[in-house]
Amino acid sequence: MNEGGLDFNKVIEWLGWNELPPEFLSSIIVLLVMLIFTLIIHFKIKNYDPLKKPSGFINVIETVVEFADKQVMELMGPAFKGFGGYIVFVGIYIFLGFFIGMIGIPNVFQPGAAVYLEAMPNPFTNMAMPLSIALITFIITHATAIKYKHWTYFERYTEPIALFLPINLVTMWSPVLSLTLRLFGNALAGYCIITLIYVGLGSVIEPYWGFFFEPILAPVAHLYFDMFDGLIQLVVFTILTMINVSNEYISPEDFKKAEEEKKAHKLAKKQKREEKRAKKFAAAAASNEEDI
Repeated sequence: MNEGGLDFNKVIEWLGWNELPPEFLSSIIVLLVMLIFTLIIHFKIKNYDPLKKPSGFINVIETVVEFADKQVMELMGPAFKGFGGYIVFVGIYIFLGFFIGMIGIPNVFQPGAAVYLEAMPNPFTNMAMPLSIALITFIITHATAIKYKHWTYFERYTEPIALFLPINLVTMWSPVLSLTLRLFGNALAGYCIITLIYVGLGSVIEPYWGFFFEPILAPVAHLYFDMFDGLIQLVVFTILTMINVSNEYISPEDFKKAEEEKKAHKLAKKQKREEKRAKKFAAAAASNEEDI
């Protein structure tokens, strides 16, 4: 392009629609399903009578939200009230990702591609997907640390001495790698084992034995590696997220102490305002008496 300049077309290869990884499309489908559920919940709650006992869909949503808020309060403390919304979002995203890998939606979105009409894979079998949510957790964790610890946040990178700065900068990314590789490794391992079961039943043993064992073994493998393993990864990822974020804040005891100090400070300010107001009234009354 520009002579002597950097040609970004040689550095970045722009992918066409049919060249996009199917795991990316699976992730988009999951997000669209979550968006539809969000709109349904919005309109359900908008027309919901709070005086009536919740039932059906609203009762399920209320139970999930209450459970998430309870876990946040127990693991993170009262300072993170409202953080349950993010935990619910991440948990549903992980669960639906494994669920899509189990039901095998045909890929009708990439006509002409090699994966056309093949079953859509679990999005977490591509490392980019677990890395994306791990990076979101990483950003929330360090944003929380900067918000509440201010300049003392940067002291961790020079402890115990400044020479440890390069090592501390590297270890800073260890939680991201831990969250990413754990989710990616379990999803990929389950995908490989299920694929081996189908290949083995279809080509290694006699065909008629394959037709006999496949309806028995395949559902069991899917239930374990997609549903059960998905639930385990959901729990592990969300718990580690809550622990990593809450570790960057003060303890619940210190939080209660800080709240009590805030209340005492507000009360003292209110008393000062009332004293000033009383003095003004007294001065005004005294000036009126002098005028009389």
